[in-house]
Amino acid sequence: MLFFVKKFKSYEVILIRLLYFCKIMPRINIFLKVVVLSLFCFKSFAQNDSIARISDTIQSDSLTSTLILSNFENTNDTISSVIITNIYNPQRDPKRLLYNTGMYAGVAVASFGLLWIAPVSISKWDKQEIQEEGLLKKWKENVKEGPVFDEDEFFMNYVVHPWAGGVYYMSARGSGYKRWESFTYSFLMSTFFWEYGVEAFAEVPSIQDLVITPIVGSIIGEGFFIAKGKIIQNERRVLKSKFLGNTFLFVMDPFNEVLDIFGYKTTNKVVTYSSFVPMERNVFSGKQTWGLQVVVKF
Repeated sequence: MLFFVKKFKSYEVILIRLLYFCKIMPRINIFLKVVVLSLFCFKSFAQNDSIARISDTIQSDSLTSTLILSNFENTNDTISSVIITNIYNPQRDPKRLLYNTGMYAGVAVASFGLLWIAPVSISKWDKQEIQEEGLLKKWKENVKEGPVFDEDEFFMNYVVHPWAGGVYYMSARGSGYKRWESFTYSFLMSTFFWEYGVEAFAEVPSIQDLVITPIVGSIIGEGFFIAKGKIIQNERRVLKSKFLGNTFLFVMDPFNEVLDIFGYKTTNKVVTYSSFVPMERNVFSGKQTWGLQVVVKF
């Protein structure tokens, strides 16, 4: 009899504990949900804070820095990385183009001096006749006589002059002007500034130069513009070398590069990116939360 009484009491204790456990189960369930939710919020806050700290460290120089948010992880579908790239999209700047043109005037004087001391086989100038007649009289005669097909070396006609046309083009394109405007600037500079201007003091304007310099030069110049954007996007590197990168940039666009060196930095246009991106997933409902990501860089 005593055995059954003890057995009953032990079952009674188990039953009472079981009932008490069932009674507090809702509270435990709520507590667990609160814990899980707190951990999830902390994780999301840490990720967003990391992205904010990365964006705060971005320093913009002469080239605009933009943020491209990419590479979404499957875990909670949150943004996992920030890729920083540079863009080259010059803002229209007449003052910059005016500085470029002023530098051309100085370089033209230097170029005339170099051609004057160069061998006749290169310049094709009759220096004795120029000295006898005088610069102004010789210029008038050459302008009236031309244009004609010249007999300059292949390198001068088909390498130097197209490159010069590309540099003219880049001076305008790098100052924020459109393609046709840059072509017009290249045409005016190669025709009136050089062929009928500086060079006409020494020789008759050349038909090849009047055609090849602005037309072929502008095509090359647009290639220079695209290549410059790629090099800048690659942190001014070519084959992982900044020396090669800066050398190519100077060859393609010397006058704008000089302006940048002396503190007249390239101002880029405002660029806006917007896209819908997955931000986080609700751990209880399993639903995905999406947001509109907008990045505006000046």
